[in-house]
Order: sequence, then structure tokens, then C-alpha cells
Amino acid sequence: MNDAQAQAKLEQIAAEIKSGKITFAQAAKTYSEDPGSANQGGDLGWATPDIFDPAFRDALMRLNKGQTSGPVHSSFGWHLIELLDSRQVDRTDAAQKDRAYRMLMNRKFSEEAATWMQEQRASAYVKILSN
Repeated sequence: MNDAQAQAKLEQIAAEIKSGKITFAQAAKTYSEDPGSANQGGDLGWATPDIFDPAFRDALMRLNKGQTSGPVHSSFGWHLIELLDSRQVDRTDAAQKDRAYRMLMNRKFSEEAATWMQEQRASAYVKILSN
């Protein structure tokens, strides 16, 4: 599916959510390609916006409680975002340390995943047969 098709599909899904035909959670379980959040109905849990991709974060910050975004394109693909609720961030030292730890772990995971993908591509053997 190319970008235009993905965007059109998300616009259709967003219209179904807005009309009440389906809920955001039902749409996520049915259409989401994110295995981490699809089973939870798209719920990403409590998180500070700055942990997300900039395009995702910016769209999230424009939403009001209970509102669903239109299609949002980020470096990870296309998204629909629903803001269920918001709360004040704990700015204590322990919370800041925890946040820094999570950010470093996410960065390290991304680096390791990219390295693993490069290794897999480098070690793959493709044999082209011609008739």
C-alpha cells in the first residue's frame, strides 16, 4: 500500500469513527499494523508527548480530550490518534531519571534493531533463477 492509499484508508476509518459506526478501539484492533498497541485497542498508555515522533507529537498536542485526529504521517508510517485524557507530569528527580532511562532504552532498542536488520540483509542469500 502506498502513501496515498494509506492516507485514503485512514480518512475512511476516521470518518467511520466520527460517525459512530465504529469506536477508535475497534478500528485499532481491526486495522492497526502495530502489534504492540493493536491488541489494546490502540492504547499507548500514559506517556509524555516528547517520547513520540515529532509529527505524531505535534498532532497529539493539538487534540482535545476525547478528540480523534485525521491521518498523521510520521517516520514510522501513518496513524490515527485519539486523546483519551491528559494529566500533569511528575517533575520530581525520580520521575526525570525514569524518563531519561526510558528514552535511552528506546534509543538503544532502535539502534540495535537497525543493526540487526542490516546484519539480516547482509547475510541474506538471494538466488535468481532465469528460464
